[in-house]
Amino acid sequence: MKLTKQAWAILAAGIISVCTAAQVSRAAITTIFDRDDSSSFMFSYPNSQAAYNTFTSSLGFFGLSTIDAATPGANPTLSFPSTVVTATTSSVNASANPGFMIGSQSLQEGDLFGPPTANSVFNFSHYLTAFGLYVIQGGDGANDNLVKFRLTNTAASTFVDVPVQVGPGWGFDNVFFFGITDSNPFNQVTIIESNIDAGGDLFDGMLFDNIVIRAIPEPSSLALMTLGACLLGRLRRRR
Repeated sequence: MKLTKQAWAILAAGIISVCTAAQVSRAAITTIFDRDDSSSFMFSYPNSQAAYNTFTSSLGFFGLSTIDAATPGANPTLSFPSTVVTATTSSVNASANPGFMIGSQSLQEGDLFGPPTANSVFNFSHYLTAFGLYVIQGGDGANDNLVKFRLTNTAASTFVDVPVQVGPGWGFDNVFFFGITDSNPFNQVTIIESNIDAGGDLFDGMLFDNIVIRAIPEPSSLALMTLGACLLGRLRRRR
């Protein structure tokens, strides 16, 4: 019987679960965060850059969307050079934002470019175990914004929320880098803000740039690699 990619993904997830159960329990999620209260309008942001460098160096391999290659306009599809991963987007707008971008473009979230507003969503073509990005101009002034990064596995209909407090009283041109790794693969990231009403995000206008991802290997390869690692680990323990 030939297995589909979805079946391989389920098999891989099952093998990972069995292997994990046989190992010493460890935290599934790790995060890194640092910020610069003023970035001199994106000319200098050493704390955020240091967090980015630490995060990416821990990944081994990763893809980076600088947003510069995205088609200008609402809800662009993002590519991640050096990987086969793409991402469709919702409630973001790719545009030149002088003073609030790292390269030639950044992503404005919905409330910066007009209604209807909603949570910003990234849907990935492959399952990930890491996601990170720069967030610009969040929590400035009176904006007291508890932001949740929701990591969703759409096939399993499961998710986990990873919170970060944004503001209040941060500088007008502040920037931070936030990175997440999760041993449980996910293929959707939703950015949920506390400053919302029934219509969605309305108040703390933020921008996103330089999105980093780490995708898991192709499902069949992942299953075989994980099974091999489990068997090798058991043989070593028996010795």
